[in-house]
Amino acid sequence: MVLHLKIIAVVAVVACFSFTAEAVMQWAPAPAKHGHGGHDRHAAKKFELIDGEGASVQLINPQLKAIEIPVEQGVVKVKSTGMDNYHAIVATRERNGVNESAIRYIYQFGKPSGESPSVIMGLEKSKLEIEPSPYAREHWRYYGNTDAVFVLRFDGKPLANSTVFLKTENGTTEKFLTDMDGKITVPLPDDFSNVKPGRMGNRASEFVLSANYSDGEISHVTTFSSAYHANPEHWQSTGLGVAVMAGGMFLGGLVSWRTRRRKEK
Repeated sequence: MVLHLKIIAVVAVVACFSFTAEAVMQWAPAPAKHGHGGHDRHAAKKFELIDGEGASVQLINPQLKAIEIPVEQGVVKVKSTGMDNYHAIVATRERNGVNESAIRYIYQFGKPSGESPSVIMGLEKSKLEIEPSPYAREHWRYYGNTDAVFVLRFDGKPLANSTVFLKTENGTTEKFLTDMDGKITVPLPDDFSNVKPGRMGNRASEFVLSANYSDGEISHVTTFSSAYHANPEHWQSTGLGVAVMAGGMFLGGLVSWRTRRRKEK
């Protein structure tokens, strides 16, 4: 009987590890349909809730007002709230004794909200949560080959010595252990292939962080997802900059020389 219980416990631990490492419920951009969607900054944005059957979804604006938004065939359409700054889309679900949440931040354009992004980042949106600390602010992007810092919280308090899993769309998987302040520093991988010069020439990829925590009889699972981009250092090398500068100086000198020759004639 004791051996049987031990086997069940081992199976449960393995299942829990696999469950979290694969980041079951998570947000991702909805697959784009054929055709040109235009460049309207205020147009609705679509996101897919992967493995989110039965979940409820809220959109939280920078002033922390939450509204329910429907999920249609696994996709939510996030319309402009008329307010700028970061918004959060939060999916929550409870099933089989497990509380799940999936959180993503999106930037919306509109009238100034007058709020700092740290307000919505710090809001407790689920009991277990991976909070950006801070969110990527420069041009609102995460880049490969850079460090990103996060805090794992439970009931709003940092959760120390806990495992957080990283999985990228490009195939990288890693795991990290939070420190005494619940923090992890994630070196976002430079795992893009066939990088082309210029930001527009490289499609963004996705990364997902996931964690789990057991609070007595209830287990909690959470995911944080975001886009990340090829690092501009691929095409903004110092050597290339010097070469371009030298070429410009050479052409400038050639034009000046030809101008002088014409005047002499």
